[in-house]
Amino acid sequence: MEAKIDDIVGSVRNLRIAERSSQLSEPGHINSTIKPPLSVEDAVQGILQSTTTVNSQCQSFKSLVSDAISSGALPLTEVCLLRKGTQKLRDVIYNIERTVETLDETTERSIVEHLKSLGGQGLGLHSKQLLIPKLLSHFDEKIRKIVRKCFDDASNQTTLWKVAEKCYMQAIQPSGSLNADDYFIPLEEAYLEEPFDPDFESEEYYDHENRLAIDEGYAAVIQEEDQRRSKIRDKDRQCWVNFWVEVLHNAPDGPTLFYPPAAPSIKAPKVMAVPKYLFRTFDDGSSGHNDEKLIASIASMNASQDRSRTDILSLGTEETTKLLYAHLYKSCFGGDDSDNLMSWTSSLLFAVQYAIWRQTIDRRTPSNIKICMVCTNDFPDGQFMRDVPLLEAYRPTAVRLDDKIRGFFDFRLRNEDYYNGEYLSQGAVNISNRSCVVSLQQLINAGLYQLYPEFEEAEGTRTWAKRVRDLRQRWSGEHRTTEDELGCSGWADKPDEVRRYWIAAQAMESSDLNGWMRSMGFHRFPHSQQEELRKIYT
Repeated sequence: MEAKIDDIVGSVRNLRIAERSSQLSEPGHINSTIKPPLSVEDAVQGILQSTTTVNSQCQSFKSLVSDAISSGALPLTEVCLLRKGTQKLRDVIYNIERTVETLDETTERSIVEHLKSLGGQGLGLHSKQLLIPKLLSHFDEKIRKIVRKCFDDASNQTTLWKVAEKCYMQAIQPSGSLNADDYFIPLEEAYLEEPFDPDFESEEYYDHENRLAIDEGYAAVIQEEDQRRSKIRDKDRQCWVNFWVEVLHNAPDGPTLFYPPAAPSIKAPKVMAVPKYLFRTFDDGSSGHNDEKLIASIASMNASQDRSRTDILSLGTEETTKLLYAHLYKSCFGGDDSDNLMSWTSSLLFAVQYAIWRQTIDRRTPSNIKICMVCTNDFPDGQFMRDVPLLEAYRPTAVRLDDKIRGFFDFRLRNEDYYNGEYLSQGAVNISNRSCVVSLQQLINAGLYQLYPEFEEAEGTRTWAKRVRDLRQRWSGEHRTTEDELGCSGWADKPDEVRRYWIAAQAMESSDLNGWMRSMGFHRFPHSQQEELRKIYT
């Protein structure tokens, strides 16, 4: 027993960091024999080495205490000694906790400073020196909360642009944590002071109301002043959004957004709501870079970083028109080095038929042809933009250029039969952890051809856009399954539609693609109907 107690006492003494030349002499102070660290990183590494040693000793100490207690109570004198050692350990732990808090705050504030520098390169005098610093100060804790969240989820290489992306998304969402209304509305409410605030019910207020009713000149002045303030408020709010757009644009490896206010010489393209899901079909012969982590344009791979990070809307109208035409008219198996656009579709039918067409035309195996699906809610506004508003905005320029470009723009805008929900992205789109990629072969294995046998018809595999148009026409009618059809017996007698439903249900329940298939619309009936079919046909 005495030997074990001596071991415990010795362990406590060894835990006195003051006695170890490589550790702290007193809580909050570095031993005078240690040379000052060359950097914050060196200091952190030194603390980590010391705490690692102490942690190892603590593990041994726990074992000694457990053995000693199992042998009987400790002598009172030793208990008092251990109590003193415990208090010193508490002081050390407290100091370490404060150090960790300081390090957390340092990293968070460093990221915020990086964001400020990225957003300060194009700000005007008013916004840079007055408004933006006030907004940054107001939202400081909320921005740091986003930083903490992104540190937990991102790698070192992606932290900055992911923080910028999240901040931008929170700034533009009506209920976002960084929405400018959180700052401006209290200021605007504070402006309603005497004599304009009805809550005061003062003589000046009633006089003001009476003058508005009978004095047209006074009412006009007040209205003009209200309109002026409203424009200033709108400009200030837009300035906050502009700041985050610039931060995101300048963040290394970040996205290139379509930002209509950047269009200098035309009426800004109409912003249309982006569908929840977009699809992209690709294989080794597709333009740009395509895999489970990144969808990147040819220009982002070959051109300078500045060029691929330039919003096409910020370019001259003629250049933008030619770039749009070059991308939308190009071959499906390549593209020009200056092409900074990538195509997506909101139509799963279009994406699947395109995959089948590429399999036939390019003689590729279904396992090498992939379909990527993204949930656009996970991406910032402006990551994707519909082709139609772009074509509409730049058509006047296309008319001035030449007949070929004008004819192409007119064809795309006037032939609704070939509207296939095309959306465009610019530069590199990071899709890691916010996408799903499957092969055509996986869809076939999951029952694609049983669910939709028309996809397997030989005559339909060699065409693409026309085939999609024809299939839409064939599938445009609604065909309801009758009670008699549901109650029929024998597999051969089952109506074709019920057969499709049943195969789809089995495929979705047995396949790893269950969630993906459901999200793409292959699930035509609710779970209750699946159960009803199972009762009938099993």
